[in-house]
Amino acid sequence: MYIEKKVSAIYLVGNVSEMATMVVRSDEVDVTKYLKKQQICKYFYDVTETYDPEDVIRRATESLGSTLERLPFKNPHHFAMWCKTGSYHLQLQC
Repeated sequence: MYIEKKVSAIYLVGNVSEMATMVVRSDEVDVTKYLKKQQICKYFYDVTETYDPEDVIRRATESLGSTLERLPFKNPHHFAMWCKTGSYHLQLQC
Protein backbone atom coordinates (compact mmCIF):
# COMPACT_ATOMS: atom_id res chain seq x y z
CA MET A 1 0.00 0.00 0.00
CA TYR A 2 1.32 3.41 -1.00
CA ILE A 3 0.47 6.66 0.71
CA GLU A 4 0.11 9.69 -1.56
CA LYS A 5 3.55 11.23 -1.99
CA LYS A 6 3.82 14.69 -3.50
CA VAL A 7 7.10 16.39 -4.29
CA SER A 8 7.99 19.79 -5.70
CA ALA A 9 9.50 19.31 -9.12
CA ILE A 10 10.98 21.31 -11.95
CA TYR A 11 10.63 19.30 -15.12
CA LEU A 12 10.46 19.38 -18.90
CA VAL A 13 6.98 18.71 -20.25
CA GLY A 14 5.29 18.61 -23.65
CA ASN A 15 5.11 16.47 -26.76
CA VAL A 16 8.58 15.13 -27.57
CA SER A 17 7.58 14.61 -31.22
CA GLU A 18 6.74 18.33 -31.42
CA MET A 19 9.84 19.88 -29.89
CA ALA A 20 8.43 23.42 -29.94
CA THR A 21 5.80 22.36 -27.37
CA MET A 22 8.38 21.30 -24.76
CA VAL A 23 8.70 23.75 -21.85
CA VAL A 24 10.29 23.77 -18.38
CA ARG A 25 7.68 23.91 -15.58
CA SER A 26 7.51 23.89 -11.81
CA ASP A 27 4.72 22.08 -9.98
CA GLU A 28 3.84 19.76 -7.13
CA VAL A 29 3.79 16.23 -8.52
CA ASP A 30 2.19 13.12 -7.02
CA VAL A 31 4.75 10.34 -7.56
CA THR A 32 2.55 7.60 -6.05
CA LYS A 33 1.47 6.17 -9.41
CA TYR A 34 5.10 5.97 -10.56
CA LEU A 35 6.07 4.15 -7.37
CA LYS A 36 3.19 1.68 -7.81
CA LYS A 37 4.26 0.91 -11.38
CA GLN A 38 7.94 0.88 -10.42
CA GLN A 39 8.58 3.65 -12.94
CA ILE A 40 11.07 5.58 -10.85
CA CYS A 41 14.48 5.53 -12.50
CA LYS A 42 17.94 6.01 -11.09
CA TYR A 43 20.49 7.95 -13.08
CA PHE A 44 24.16 7.03 -13.06
CA TYR A 45 26.31 10.05 -13.74
CA ASP A 46 29.24 9.01 -15.89
CA VAL A 47 31.17 12.12 -14.93
CA THR A 48 33.58 12.89 -12.12
CA GLU A 49 31.99 16.16 -11.03
CA THR A 50 28.38 17.07 -10.39
CA TYR A 51 26.75 20.22 -9.09
CA ASP A 52 25.71 20.39 -5.45
CA PRO A 53 21.94 20.30 -4.76
CA GLU A 54 21.60 24.08 -4.43
CA ASP A 55 23.23 24.63 -7.84
CA VAL A 56 21.08 21.90 -9.42
CA ILE A 57 17.95 23.69 -8.20
CA ARG A 58 19.31 27.05 -9.38
CA ARG A 59 20.08 25.68 -12.86
CA ALA A 60 16.60 24.16 -13.13
CA THR A 61 14.88 27.28 -11.77
CA GLU A 62 16.73 29.55 -14.20
CA SER A 63 15.29 27.40 -17.03
CA LEU A 64 11.64 27.88 -15.98
CA GLY A 65 9.53 28.93 -18.95
CA SER A 66 12.27 28.05 -21.43
CA THR A 67 11.39 26.04 -24.50
CA LEU A 68 13.59 23.54 -26.30
CA GLU A 69 14.32 26.18 -28.90
CA ARG A 70 16.47 27.87 -26.21
CA LEU A 71 17.84 24.78 -24.46
CA PRO A 72 20.59 22.34 -25.49
CA PHE A 73 18.76 19.05 -24.85
CA LYS A 74 15.92 17.07 -26.38
CA ASN A 75 13.98 15.29 -23.63
CA PRO A 76 13.22 15.24 -19.88
CA HIS A 77 16.06 12.82 -19.11
CA HIS A 78 18.55 15.14 -20.80
CA PHE A 79 17.14 18.09 -18.82
CA ALA A 80 17.65 16.31 -15.49
CA MET A 81 21.18 15.29 -16.44
CA TRP A 82 22.05 18.79 -17.63
CA CYS A 83 20.84 20.33 -14.36
CA LYS A 84 22.99 17.89 -12.34
CA THR A 85 26.15 17.73 -14.45
CA GLY A 86 26.14 20.40 -17.15
CA SER A 87 26.13 17.62 -19.77
CA TYR A 88 23.24 15.60 -21.13
CA HIS A 89 24.85 12.23 -21.83
CA LEU A 90 23.53 9.64 -19.38
CA GLN A 91 23.10 6.02 -18.46
CA LEU A 92 19.59 5.21 -17.32
CA GLN A 93 18.69 2.20 -15.20
CA CYS A 94 15.04 1.51 -14.34
